[in-house]
Formats: sequence, C-alpha cells, structure tokens
Amino acid sequence: MLKKIGFLLCIIVIVINLLNYNFDLDFSENDNKISLIGVLASLCALVLILISMISEKISKKIKD
Repeated sequence: MLKKIGFLLCIIVIVINLLNYNFDLDFSENDNKISLIGVLASLCALVLILISMISEKISKKIKD
C-alpha cells in the first residue's frame, strides 16, 4: 500500500515539474534547472519503487 502511494506521489511530482518547465527558455535558466532536477529525482525514485514492487512479487512466488 505504501509503495503505491509513493508511486502516485512520484507521478504527481513529475507532472508538476513538467508543467513548471518553460520550453521556450534554455536549459541554463534557474527555473528550468530546478524543474529538470525534480523530474530526474522523481524518475529515480519511481524506478526504485518499481524495483521494490517487482522484487516483492518475485519473493512471494518463490515462497509459494
């Protein structure tokens, strides 16, 4: 349950940062840097949560 909540929060943060990103400006602008860092950090957290969910499913199948 907690992993699903974290998964949803990561997706929400990614969407918020993508909406905050200004595609007309360069990457060097401070607001764009912060948005890109937020997206990358959320994607890393999302991958870690997915790995944890998959490993939990695998361990359940091995025990059964």
